[in-house]
Amino acid sequence: MRTSVRRSVQALLDGTDMVTMLAGAVSGAVTGYTYYPATFDADLRLAASGAVALGGAFLFTTIADAVLAPLRRRFAQADVAEMRAAAEARAAEARGVAVPGGMSEALDQVTAAAEDDAARRAAQAAYRIDLSEQLLINPGRWRGYTNGEATYYLAPGTVLHYSREESERGIAEPRYTLLTADDPTPVPVTNIRDILDDLAPRARKTAQALDAVTPSTV
Repeated sequence: MRTSVRRSVQALLDGTDMVTMLAGAVSGAVTGYTYYPATFDADLRLAASGAVALGGAFLFTTIADAVLAPLRRRFAQADVAEMRAAAEARAAEARGVAVPGGMSEALDQVTAAAEDDAARRAAQAAYRIDLSEQLLINPGRWRGYTNGEATYYLAPGTVLHYSREESERGIAEPRYTLLTADDPTPVPVTNIRDILDDLAPRARKTAQALDAVTPSTV
């Protein structure tokens, strides 16, 4: 429900409270004054009418509250939701995240967050294979994807791939593999040494190939 409509209805409800209370008071006063026993002290007629008026106002207000209670709860919940949304928007703005103006913008923000989340998870879990915490823990070097996977560029034609797979105990655990352009078979990586053992021969082959095509100056 729009805020303007809700506020208008809320104002109407507040007005209804006043009208109900006045109606109860007037009805009570008229009833008390009209049906005040003639055998009673006439000087107490006004006081008795006032007491009945208060009782009438209380009775009418109680009935009105019981009838309007579901509607009041609905508006109260809407107010709470609006305040929570406003607080979340202020918190998002404080963090430098713009409040989306539509579904498309919201999807773009969530997509970017999912990619960043995957990159950070890959970097955070990299201590399992790199206790030096020097090479693989930088999330800026990881490229995250919306499916939760991520890749780390190591060298031309070679990337480290991160994913999560269920273990035999049914627990999702990080899994790192080497992917190379010349061999489509993923190579499991459990230690930074595994990466070194794969890259070192490639580096030697590259150096040998360069030496073969470079003319000798001797």
